[in-house]
Amino acid sequence: MSTSDFVETGTAGAVVVGVTGPGRETAALRFAVAVARREELEVVLVHAFRTALPAPPQAALVSYAATADVAEWVVKEVEEELAGLTGGRVRFRSITVAGAPARVLADLSRGARVVVLQHRTDHAAGRLFTGSTVTGTATHAHCPVVSVPADWEAPVGDEPGEVVVGVHEGGLPRPVLAAAYDWAEATAADLRVVHAWRLDPAYDDIITARVAGEWNHTRREALAAAVTALGAAHPGVRVTLEVRHQYPPEVLVEESRSASLVVLGRRGPHLWPGEHLGSLARTVLRAAHGPVMVVPVARHDESPRDWDLLADEVSPQA
Repeated sequence: MSTSDFVETGTAGAVVVGVTGPGRETAALRFAVAVARREELEVVLVHAFRTALPAPPQAALVSYAATADVAEWVVKEVEEELAGLTGGRVRFRSITVAGAPARVLADLSRGARVVVLQHRTDHAAGRLFTGSTVTGTATHAHCPVVSVPADWEAPVGDEPGEVVVGVHEGGLPRPVLAAAYDWAEATAADLRVVHAWRLDPAYDDIITARVAGEWNHTRREALAAAVTALGAAHPGVRVTLEVRHQYPPEVLVEESRSASLVVLGRRGPHLWPGEHLGSLARTVLRAAHGPVMVVPVARHDESPRDWDLLADEVSPQA
C-alpha cells in the first residue's frame, strides 16, 4: 500500500507510531498509548520497509514479496505488544509501507495529531528509527513529532513533570509556545518557559559582564508579555519564566531529565529552507533524557530586532 492510499483511509487526528519490531519501540508505544487514552484517539502503527535488495548473492534469495511478508509479520507482532499495553482500551490499526521510513512517516503525518518515534536503541533493525529517521521525520512532518528515548518510563505518581518549552526572545515562535501551553493543560502539568542565550565565544566574556543583567531583565519582560497573552486562554496552567545565560542545548538537555516533555520549534525566524532542522534541535533530540516534541513552524516575520547581534547558539529553535 502506498502512503497516499492510506492517508485517504484516514490518519486525521491519529497518533502515528513508527515501529520496527516487537519489543523495539516499547517506550514510544507507552507514550503513544498515554496520548491516545487522554485524548480518545486511535493509534496507527507504521512499519516502513525498504524495497532495495542487498547485493548478490543475497539478492537472489530475497524477493520483494518476501520482504513484504516479513513486514506484515512485524506489525502483527507489534499489534500484540500494543494490545497488552492497552488492555483493549485503545483503538489501533497497523500499516506496512514500502519506502524510506522518514519519507513514509512525513507523508502520513498530514492531518495526524502527532507522530511518535523512539531513539537510542542499539539493535541493528532499530536503527531505522534513530538518527536519520527521527531527524528526517521531524524536519518534514506536517504535525508535531515526539522522540522518546528507549529507556524512558512514564512518571509515577499524581504529579506530572513540567512541560518545558524553549523559545526565542518574546516567546517566539508563537506556535511553539501555544503547543506547549496546550500540552501542559491537557496533562495537568506546570509549564516552564525557557529562553537561553549566549553570544559568540569571541565576544561573550567581554560583553556579557556589561549587559547580561539588562538583557536578562528585558527578555524576561518580553516573555512575561507573551505568556500573559496565552495564559488568558489557559487559566489552569501554572507558568514559570526562566532566562539563562547558557548554551540552549545544554539547558534543554538538562531540563529533559525531569520534564515530562521538552517542546522545540523546527525553525526559528531565520526563514531558512523547509528542509533545515537545525543543529540545536538535532542535539536535543539526540541527547535528551526524556520525550522531545518538535513543532513545525511556518515561515514568519517575527524576527527579534537584535537578532544580528546574537550567535546561532542563542536559540533552541535554530
